[in-house]
Amino acid sequence: MARVGAKLNEMASFHIDPGTHRSCILVALGGRRAPIEAIDLGRRIAATIQATLHGVFVWPWSISPCEVPRLLEIDPEVLTGMVLDVAVGDAVEQIAESSRASSVAFLVLPAESAGADPCGLGPLAARVLRHVGVGVIIVRPGVAPRRLQRILVPLDGTPSTASALAPAGELARLAGASLDIMMVGELERPTPVPVELGTMVTPQYVDQPQHEWPAFSREFLERFVGAIGRCSRGVTSRFFLRAGDPAREILRAANELDSDLIALVWHGGCEGERGRVFRRVLHDACVPVLVLRG
Repeated sequence: MARVGAKLNEMASFHIDPGTHRSCILVALGGRRAPIEAIDLGRRIAATIQATLHGVFVWPWSISPCEVPRLLEIDPEVLTGMVLDVAVGDAVEQIAESSRASSVAFLVLPAESAGADPCGLGPLAARVLRHVGVGVIIVRPGVAPRRLQRILVPLDGTPSTASALAPAGELARLAGASLDIMMVGELERPTPVPVELGTMVTPQYVDQPQHEWPAFSREFLERFVGAIGRCSRGVTSRFFLRAGDPAREILRAANELDSDLIALVWHGGCEGERGRVFRRVLHDACVPVLVLRG
């Protein structure tokens, strides 16, 4: 692999404590269109949490970083302040390799408006998502970056899902954002049988989609957000219990709560009920989606 790194413009120096959090936001500069929204979002998050902004661009042969704006068909000023790496080889392999650097906190990944792959992200984004272990922020065309004040986190009540929450909690802590924890139950269902040890299910009578049960919500937040999810107690967290179709309720909540980011825990598939919810939220969300591997 041949790689050349260059800084297109000098950045302000930040002191980042490596023992506290990772210090780099990485933007994948690939696909069939210029990833303007992904660059803007990466820049905003990097500034918010005082991290450096990096971009990785993959080309079949070695080129100078100065050629990247022309190849992306964007003004060079769009990349101002970005540390740019140009890699040679397979795009998925090189983006995945760059994301494995210990300094990378999140990968910002542009998606297509309607990909034909099972997750509907487009061929490059779909393949990258399956090969990286760091949190991936999916940005669709036309989704403008927003302030980072409220993060919506849908959970299904299983420990395996909650255990993936730490990056979302750390992002909220660094950005001074709040976590809106959401659980969706069915309007009518038989007594459930948990399929995973330690699962919490919604109360038996879920007949008011926006109703909150204080005791249930307190226990849920303490167990799944604090103990299992390892989210800082300094992060403001609120619990919302809704009823109905999970994907529809997640999208509705994001709109009503004025969410800036939706954090979804992904278990690696786009099939079945979990996959259906994952795909629809990715496709229809009007804000970026942070994907955490469960």
